[in-house]
Amino acid sequence: MAKYTHTIDAKGRIFIPSKLRGELGSPVYVTHSLDEGYLAGYASRPFDAIRDQIAGLSGTDPLVREMRREIIGEAMVCDVDSQGRIGISEELWSHIGVKPGDEIFIIYMFDKLEICSKAFYEQKRKEGGPPLTAQDLTRYDVKGL
Repeated sequence: MAKYTHTIDAKGRIFIPSKLRGELGSPVYVTHSLDEGYLAGYASRPFDAIRDQIAGLSGTDPLVREMRREIIGEAMVCDVDSQGRIGISEELWSHIGVKPGDEIFIIYMFDKLEICSKAFYEQKRKEGGPPLTAQDLTRYDVKGL
């Protein structure tokens, strides 16, 4: 839906564009993503729904326990300050290999933010992979593309 470039300030904060602040509200829950190299940021309602679904899964399954630790256990509640910034912990930043002063991309995907380093994103784009036009997307049955 949109991609923004920002720099992490000395206190580990990033600016959330006003358009996204209006969509996400406050707080924003930031946690590990399912994709390596990314953090995920959620508005309250979607994060609560994810948390409820994960809570309903069997705790005897080792994969469920790992998912709980990675998604719920690592989550941080980030209030949007008066200047539109959220502070993200050094621990979460280090998970994706960034530090204050580094540039990051914020990619807005419906009701979720994907956050990664600019260098990581550009490297992935450079490495490429087959273009979407070369892949069989018929199983998704997305109309209007």
